[in-house]
Amino acid sequence: MSVRSRCALSGALILVSLAAPAAAEAVPVTVNLRVEGATQTIFEGPVITDVHQVKTPSDTQARTCDGSSIGGPSAPTAMGALDDAARGGSFSWDALWDASFNDYYPFLRIGPDAIDSSTHYLAFYLNWAFAETGGCGQHVKQGDDVVFAYEDFEASPLLRLSGPGTATTGENVKFSVVDGLTSAPQAGVSVGGATTGTDGTATLSFAQRGIYRLKADKPGAIRSNTVVLCVDPALAAPCSSEDKSGPVLQALTPAGPGGGLASTRGRSRTMLVTWAGDDQTGSGVSHYKAEVSKLSDGAGASQSEWRTLVERTTLNGAHFRGEAGDAYVFRITATDRALNQTTLTTDPVVLPVDDRSQRLLRFSKRDWKRVRAANAWGGTVVRATKAGATARLRFRGTRLSLIGRKLAKGGRLRATIDGKRTTIRLRGRSPHRSVVWTSRKLEPGAHRLVLRTLGRGTVELDAVAPRP
Repeated sequence: MSVRSRCALSGALILVSLAAPAAAEAVPVTVNLRVEGATQTIFEGPVITDVHQVKTPSDTQARTCDGSSIGGPSAPTAMGALDDAARGGSFSWDALWDASFNDYYPFLRIGPDAIDSSTHYLAFYLNWAFAETGGCGQHVKQGDDVVFAYEDFEASPLLRLSGPGTATTGENVKFSVVDGLTSAPQAGVSVGGATTGTDGTATLSFAQRGIYRLKADKPGAIRSNTVVLCVDPALAAPCSSEDKSGPVLQALTPAGPGGGLASTRGRSRTMLVTWAGDDQTGSGVSHYKAEVSKLSDGAGASQSEWRTLVERTTLNGAHFRGEAGDAYVFRITATDRALNQTTLTTDPVVLPVDDRSQRLLRFSKRDWKRVRAANAWGGTVVRATKAGATARLRFRGTRLSLIGRKLAKGGRLRATIDGKRTTIRLRGRSPHRSVVWTSRKLEPGAHRLVLRTLGRGTVELDAVAPRP
């Protein structure tokens, strides 16, 4: 199969990439997604994407587009980003599932455009290069550039536009267009009413102040990215003339929308908090600030002040390592080039107390066996096969959850909080990091948990999560 044909099987914001771990992780990431249709740009902007099931109108079942279908680990993919953008109501898409490639192919529609697979396909590019696999198999990292484009089977330049972000009225401004695949200058390309010469540059001048959104276009080529140009009168502050409103902002933690446990999607106290700012018709996002505050309840100490994680950054995410048993909220501020600001505070995310947190969670000696489990919180679990094994935790909060796994030959566990007992049956089947039990609502303040195995099978415990 040729490179171009392979790209047809696949299926994203213009922000600087955040360095990510070498191995893919099933945590939300923000990518720069652009979808170019037959006659217009269908979508261009930031997308926060996470592992989720994908289903098209022409498919009979939902598919897990997380890279696992081609033998990779579960992590966000380009197809997931396309689907998340579409779910936001911006456009629709449709494709058939090809079982031989474990991916969607051919595409039948993208936005308003029907795709005749005998003459056209939906090309897929990652970071200005042809993608090496299909969209369901192609993992994406924080800050990646992803482009889906309506394309025929002839070689087409992928136009890439660059130029200044500010200018004054009447000033000559130069823009450059290259083929994003080869970096070769592109002549005869239209940019804002001007045409590029043999060196790939075009010169424009703007008599009226305003915010101009420029793209490069040429028949037989794929339209470029957008460059936002602020034009202001001489001596005026850049981008101050027309932009009076802040960006639209969204953020996501491993707990997912609505907050909750970091173990929902993550496996470690080191979490990636990701955000996306879209200034829409404004001057464009200039930078971000991210802060964190620890809530008062939990297994650790109380702290309520805001602490800065990153400031004046163009990155769209930050790693944060919290303390076991504590709950955190994050405050993200996006500032555009006209100095308008938007601030968003996330819902609380709780870091469970891992089985290895011996300072907080105390197990009876010799009764529990610690076992490595790659998909568990912290990478290990503890197991007890006999009655009488105990574990103790002092915590603050209004609820408490046990994280573990139900087993085919699972036993019983008694949970006692402040003297009130509950018997938990752990026989069944569930994946790692499952919430196997949550307490009744408790009075705010300090509490004491005692766990005791009751036998009749194996009890596997991964972590305990106090909830504020």
